[in-house]
Amino acid sequence: MNRFTIAVLLFVVSLNSFAQKAVFENRVVLSDSVNSRDDESAAILSADGKTLFFVRSFHAGNVGGATGNQDIWYSTRKSKDSWSAARNIGAPLNDKFHNAACGISKDGNRIYLNAIKVRSDKTVPGISVSEKKDGKWSDPKAVSTYPFPEKGFFQVFVSFDETVAIVSFEGPASMGLEDLYLVKKDASGNFAEPVSLGDKLNTQGFETSPVLSPDGKTLYFSSNGRGGQGDGDIFRTSRLDDSWLNWSVPQNLGSKINTNGFDGSFSMDSDSIGFYISGEGNSGSGDIFAINLVPPPPPPPVVVIKDTIPPPPPPVVVKEEPARVDTFSQALFEFNSVVIREDSKEGLNTVVSRLNKNKLYKVQVEGHTDNVGPEAYNQKLSEKRANSVRQYLLAQGIPAKNIKVQGFGELNPIATNDSDEGRSQNRRVEIKYFISK
Repeated sequence: MNRFTIAVLLFVVSLNSFAQKAVFENRVVLSDSVNSRDDESAAILSADGKTLFFVRSFHAGNVGGATGNQDIWYSTRKSKDSWSAARNIGAPLNDKFHNAACGISKDGNRIYLNAIKVRSDKTVPGISVSEKKDGKWSDPKAVSTYPFPEKGFFQVFVSFDETVAIVSFEGPASMGLEDLYLVKKDASGNFAEPVSLGDKLNTQGFETSPVLSPDGKTLYFSSNGRGGQGDGDIFRTSRLDDSWLNWSVPQNLGSKINTNGFDGSFSMDSDSIGFYISGEGNSGSGDIFAINLVPPPPPPPVVVIKDTIPPPPPPVVVKEEPARVDTFSQALFEFNSVVIREDSKEGLNTVVSRLNKNKLYKVQVEGHTDNVGPEAYNQKLSEKRANSVRQYLLAQGIPAKNIKVQGFGELNPIATNDSDEGRSQNRRVEIKYFISK
C-alpha cells in the first residue's frame, strides 16, 4: 500500500487502547469478508464494537466504479473473530471522489468525514458531519472553519466525545512534512484554529494517521521521522494534562506490529485486540490486520528448598498485637509489569517474618495502578499485581487462609499521576494487617 492511499484516509479504530507497555502476539490479516484484492484502510470501529467502517480504494463496487477513487464500506461483527460481508455505505457519503470517514459518535448516529464538498465536482480539506435519521445518512455539512491548504496529505481524527480533532497536514508551523495539530470545537459547534502539538511529537518527517483512545488519554500515530521498521511506524503517546498540548515521549509499538512497509492507524477494542493497517497485506496492496495484546505473565512461584539439617528451636516470641488495621509494607512495580521489583522484596520478607512471629495476624493485599490507560484494564492489572504478592507470601509459607486479595485499579493514587515519579509511586501493592481471633 502506498502512502498516497493512506494519507487521504484515517484509521480510527480506537476502543480501549492498551494501558501500559504492551506485549503483542498473533498478528493476523482479517478475512476476505473485510479485505479484498484492492486496497483497504481507514477502519473505524463503532463504540459498541459491532460495526467496522473502512475505505476500499479503486474497487469495482465503488460508486464511481474501479476508477472512482475511494469509498466508505462497512462490515458488522458476527463474533469475536468473524465479520459479515462488507457493503458499500452508498450515497450521500460516497461519490466519485475520495471519501473517507474520520470519526464516529459514541451512539453511532453521527459520522465525520475528512473533506467538505463546495461544489458538485469539488471538495476541499476540512471536516464535515452526517447524521443518521430513520436509518439513512443525511447530506454532510461542514463543521470546520479553518482554510486548510489544498496541498500535501490531509487526515483527521474526531474524538469519540466530538469535542476535539487531531489533524495531520503540512501547515505554516510544520517542522517538516505533515505535522499533528489540535483543533477544538468552539461554542458554535465548529472546529476552529489548529494548534501544533509541538516538537515532542512532530519531526522533520511526517506524522500521520492520528487516533485517540475513547477516553482521550492516548494518541496513536504513524511517523517516519523517528526511525523504526519501515516507511512509517506506529507510535503511542499519553496525554499528561488537560491542555491537550502536553504529551509523553512517543513509544514505538515494536516489530510485532510495524513492518518494512507503511503501518498506521492503530487502536484497541474492548477485548484488547488491536486493529491497524499495514502495507504488507496478504490479499492486496493494503489490508486491515488484528493482533492480540497479551499482558505479561505473573512471576513464577518462589520454590523454597529445605535441607536436612534440623531447624533450631523456635525463639521465644513476645506477642505483638496492633491496636488498629494498618499498613505493613508495600511492593512496587515497573510500567505495566506484575513482577515484584527486587528493591521491594526486603520489605516483603519483613512482612513474612512478622506474620510468622504472630499467628493472629492476617493480611489484606491491595493492588493499585497509575492512571495511564483505560480503567477496566487497570482494574485487572491491579488484581494481578495483588496476586503476585499473594504468590510470594504463599511461597514463603504463609497460609492462604491468612491472605485476602483486592484490586483497586487507578482509584486510590498516593501521588500525582502527572509525573513519571508520581506514577511510579502509584504502581504499588499495599499490605495491611489485622487481627482475627
